[in-house]
Amino acid sequence: MTRRLEFWELAACGAAAGGTGVWGLAAAARIGWLRAFLDLFPHSSWDALTWVLIPVLLLLAPAAQGAIVARLAAPRPAPVRRGVAGSVAGTLLVLLAASTFVLALIRRLPAPVVGMLARTLPQTLILGCGGLLVGGWLLAAGRLLQSPRLRAAAFPIVVLVGGAAWLRARGWVLAAAYVLDRAEVVAFFLAVVFGGAFGAAWSVQRATAANLTGPMRPGESGEESFPSMVRK
Repeated sequence: MTRRLEFWELAACGAAAGGTGVWGLAAAARIGWLRAFLDLFPHSSWDALTWVLIPVLLLLAPAAQGAIVARLAAPRPAPVRRGVAGSVAGTLLVLLAASTFVLALIRRLPAPVVGMLARTLPQTLILGCGGLLVGGWLLAAGRLLQSPRLRAAAFPIVVLVGGAAWLRARGWVLAAAYVLDRAEVVAFFLAVVFGGAFGAAWSVQRATAANLTGPMRPGESGEESFPSMVRK
């Protein structure tokens, strides 16, 4: 397997892990589990508790994402700290870059166009990411089971299953997408799915290459930079 293909497989696995984590947190908040957790403590402590709880919950998905990508690295697992650091850094980088881009876009586009994009674009991206999540988990299963056939069939299976689900259970698919119904939640979901996944895959692959080749002087590793790995 080429390093570029390895990178994309790890990124897809990371997208599945991180996206599922964010969706799970959003679903837990939507059905009241987080409020039920707060009810276990005195009401006077809620303000202090939320200042601790919210950052911890936001870090859960990138941390799990980085750990899973590190575990799936080949030919042997990479240090978990490298995967977690890459995931958190990638998520923050995409959040900052996307915020800057969206603010600049809002200033330049007419209000009706901005309104149309705000209504349609997030849900379209979420539905597309749903297929990426399913395919990423199939790839992860294929890597754990060392099954080249399952890895090769992962996204063809997604196309078939996704088409059948859209035709037969469209309401369930849309209900799952509408769990991410707030702009800030959608932004965080996309940042983890893309930025966190790419950051974790890049960091883990660099750690794996360093373990295989041993320490080298700067400029002698022959590794591809992150931009060159995602260019194609």
